[in-house]
Formats: sequence, C-alpha cells, structure tokens
Amino acid sequence: MSAKSDGTLRSAGYQILEQLYSGSRTQVYRAVRECDRLPVVIKLLKREYPTFSELVQFRNQYAIAKNLDIPGIIKPYSLEAYHNGYALVLEDFGGISLRQFTSA
Repeated sequence: MSAKSDGTLRSAGYQILEQLYSGSRTQVYRAVRECDRLPVVIKLLKREYPTFSELVQFRNQYAIAKNLDIPGIIKPYSLEAYHNGYALVLEDFGGISLRQFTSA
C-alpha cells in the first residue's frame, strides 16, 4: 500500500483521489474502496517508523471512535496494517477543510 495521489494505493483495494491534509504526524487522503466504490478517507501516520506511543494513540483513536454512535461523528470502517504502522479508514461525508471553505 503506497499513499501517492497517482492511485498506487490500488494494490490494497483503495484508489487515492486527493490529499486532504499533511501535518507533522499524519497525512489524510480521500479515496475510493475498490470492492464496492465506497468513498473513504484514509489517515496515515507520516513517519516511516512511528513510535510506540504514536501507534497506541492511533489504535486507540480507532477503538474509541468505533464504539461511538453519535450523529456527526465520523465513523471508522477499519484499522489496517500499513508499512510499520496503521491506516485508519474512515467514512467520507464529502466535507472540505476550513481553509478551502474560507478561500472559496
């Protein structure tokens, strides 16, 4: 699984459409799950070798969110192995960032 906007995530069953965010610790992509064409958001840890603490925080983010059934909370679909870390696959409700909204 490779997170590049040229669609190379396809080997893991996802096609990357665009990068939504790139921060110091994470990268977020809009993608489509190929088996059912479901729009998703994929959040990845940025470091090639994340710390144990980063891995635990990422896993906990998934565990907590999957148990919340509250309107307006993004639903996590899965937590998948990605290189030396995880890929968090989330519901894509089609939103845009505040930066994009304010510049429109």
